[in-house]
Amino acid sequence: MNNTAEPAIDTGIMILSSPPEDIQIIPDTVRIEGHFDADTSRDIGYGVFFGRIDSEKPTEEGVEVTSETQYIVRFRDNKIKPMPVVTGRHIRLVNEGDLDGDGDDDISIFVQSMHACMYTASTWSYIAGRWTRITDYWTIPTACDYLSDEDLENRIVMEDGVLYYYETDITDKDLPLVKKELTLLIK
Repeated sequence: MNNTAEPAIDTGIMILSSPPEDIQIIPDTVRIEGHFDADTSRDIGYGVFFGRIDSEKPTEEGVEVTSETQYIVRFRDNKIKPMPVVTGRHIRLVNEGDLDGDGDDDISIFVQSMHACMYTASTWSYIAGRWTRITDYWTIPTACDYLSDEDLENRIVMEDGVLYYYETDITDKDLPLVKKELTLLIK
């Protein structure tokens, strides 16, 4: 019998409605700024660690326990609700500007897979007091190489009123980027 007590995990930070001023006390924090709602003030959001989901997977030798990390994007001003929780190794956030024509900035969230060398991307807009996904999900294979913020920022472009994204062509050994139309789910 093991009488060693594990130290309690301080979850107080997870129940705050807004992140604290000093983001250094939050693990895996990313920050985004923009005008995401209809007012004129600059909004600041933080992608923060939310929790872990442990699952058991049967193996030939017994049971393997795997853990998946969850993140949420919360905003300093409580008038903007948090974005939906996502699960992945880590997240990256990009302010895409106004893609859906509502006058407010939109956010792309890039979620690195827990089990593969790729990101899953989607773009969101704050509409009528809640976050709405405005694009389909699409993937970015990385070959386990680091992608810079600039690489991610350049994955979605608006040209002559048409929205495009750059997809990696995995059938070509040089992995070139191919421009494809990205349809908005809302009009």
